[in-house]
Amino acid sequence: MASDAGSAPPSWEGRRGFAFALLGAGLASYILVTLNQSLPRGALDFDQVWWAARCILEGSDPYQVIRPPNFYFRLYYPLTSGVLALPLAPLDFRDARLVFVAVSGGLYGYAIGRHRPWLWPTFLGLPFVLFATGGQWSALLSAALLLPWLGFVAVAKPNLGLAVLAGMRSPRAALLLVNGSLLLLMASVLVEPGWPLAWLDALRQSTHFRPLILRPGGVLMLLALLRWRDPDARLLLGLAVVPTTGLPYDLLPAGLVARNRLEAGALALLTQIAWIVAPGYPAREPYAEWSWQAGIATLWGSLIPPLALVLWRAWGEGRGPLAPAGPSGDYSAGPADQPVPPPTDAAN
Repeated sequence: MASDAGSAPPSWEGRRGFAFALLGAGLASYILVTLNQSLPRGALDFDQVWWAARCILEGSDPYQVIRPPNFYFRLYYPLTSGVLALPLAPLDFRDARLVFVAVSGGLYGYAIGRHRPWLWPTFLGLPFVLFATGGQWSALLSAALLLPWLGFVAVAKPNLGLAVLAGMRSPRAALLLVNGSLLLLMASVLVEPGWPLAWLDALRQSTHFRPLILRPGGVLMLLALLRWRDPDARLLLGLAVVPTTGLPYDLLPAGLVARNRLEAGALALLTQIAWIVAPGYPAREPYAEWSWQAGIATLWGSLIPPLALVLWRAWGEGRGPLAPAGPSGDYSAGPADQPVPPPTDAAN
C-alpha cells in the first residue's frame, strides 16, 4: 500500500538544512551575546528597526523620534523594516535583538545547509560576525538568494535588495522578490502614507552612504560586466554600485559565489585578513571619513576576491570571460528552483 505523502520522512537535504539552521542560529546568538548584547538601547542598527515598530504601534512618526541625541543616527531604514519587526515590538530590546539575530542566522543556515552545504565556512567570515553583532539584514537577504520565497525582505533594506535582485538566478525568483516587496511596501504606506518622503529626507542628510565602486580600486568591479550573463557576476557588481556604509556586513551575499569548501574558506579568511591589516573597530570620528577608509578594506577583502574567483572560473572552464554562461546562466550553484551542479572535489 502506498504510504501517505504527508507522513513521508524529511529528505536528507531537509535534515541537513535544519542542522545548519540550528548551527546558524546558535552561532549568531553566541556572537551577539558575547560581543554586543550588553550595549545600551540604540547602539545597534537593529535597535532603530525595533523602535520604529514600536512607533508604528503607538501611532507616532519614527522619523521624528529616531534621531540624535536619543540614537546615534537618524532612521535610515524604510518603514518596511519596522513593519517586518512588528512581531518583536512587544519584547524588551535585548530580547528582540536576540530573536532577530537567531531567526536570521537560522534561515541563512537552513538555506546554505539545504542547497549549498559547502558554504559552511561563511559562518566564520567577518560579514557573518558583523551581521550578528549589529542585527543586520544581510543574513536574511543572503538566504533569499537560495530561498526565493524570502525575497520580500529585500524592501527592508532596498540598497542590498537591489543587488540581490540582480543576482537572482531565474525569472521566477526575481518575480517572487519583486511581488513580495511591492506587497510589503503597500502595507507600509497604508500604515503611514507619508513615510517615503521622511525617509528620503533622512537619506539626503546622510554623509556616509557611498558605493564601494568609488573607493580606490573599485573600478575593477566593472570587470563583472564581462560576465554579465552570470548571476554571480551581476550580484557582485550590484553590491559594488549600491550605496552602503562601507562595512563588511552587507557583503555576506558575496560569499555565496564559492563552489566548494576551499573557495568558501579562502573568501571567509580574506574578509578577516583585510580588517586585520586595515582600519578596524571601534569606529572613529568623523564617522563618514572612517567609513570611507573602512570601505577600502571591505572592497579589497570582501568583494574583489569573489570577483576574481568568478572570472578565474570562466577561464578555468575554457569558456573565456565573454562566453555565454550556459543554459539558464547556471554555471554556479543555484537556488531551490534551479538545478544545483555538484561541487568540485574540494567540497568533499
